[in-house]
Amino acid sequence: MEAIQVELKQVLGAIIFAARQPLTVGAIRKVLQETAEVNREEAGVYGSVKESELNACLRQLQTECETSKTGVHLVENADGFRFQSDPTGGPWVRHMLNVGKPTRLSRPALETLAIIAYRQPISRAELEAVRGVAVDHVIRMLMEMQLIKIVGRSELPGRPMLYGTTTLFLEHFGLKEVKDLPGIAELSRMDALRQKQEVNTKEAAATVAPAVEAPVEVEEGSAPADKPDLADPSDPTDLSDDEDDEDDDDDEEDEDDEDDEEEE
Repeated sequence: MEAIQVELKQVLGAIIFAARQPLTVGAIRKVLQETAEVNREEAGVYGSVKESELNACLRQLQTECETSKTGVHLVENADGFRFQSDPTGGPWVRHMLNVGKPTRLSRPALETLAIIAYRQPISRAELEAVRGVAVDHVIRMLMEMQLIKIVGRSELPGRPMLYGTTTLFLEHFGLKEVKDLPGIAELSRMDALRQKQEVNTKEAAATVAPAVEAPVEVEEGSAPADKPDLADPSDPTDLSDDEDDEDDDDDEEDEDDEDDEEEE
């Protein structure tokens, strides 16, 4: 009996379907290599397959799943490839699993989540500065839904916590990585340009700042600068001579009064 040649896409589909977690291309290639070492007769044909060949086969499998409309899609997220049900079959799947209606994000929660996704890592104060309202309740709700998480602390005074998105966020919105967000490349360019303009403005302000005048050095042996004469006779506001004359007149009057008293 002749052995039936199994196509690579069949092997990949079976591996991904049986896996308990998403598989990356590297993990799939490792499974193929290890299986070829154990069972070279049946699995040796794909033991030396390259990652480029795996990527091409996975893309083909994705296309076939979408066009066949079998209710299952092969998707790639941050953790790797996995099969998931078609969103159009959501009501029946939720009823079967007794899950109930999915939780919908409110408008404030969606706006806050969008700011975090595009500006991450970001602190609560920066979020409130953008939205103009308090976001404590929204942040707590998004963390309970496991759409955001604490990714570190800022270097600002008080070291506030910084928030970022999670892997579940990428899976929920069908993204492989944050860079796949629409318009994020343009936003990054705008942020870089704004930061560059701020640096240029600070450098320009430092360049035109008024210089501090250096003190004038006086050489040894040189005559000091002439000081203004406080008793300038040509100055009409100078009353020093008049005050002296008034004092002399007062003294003469006092002497005349004393002579008159003695004669009496």
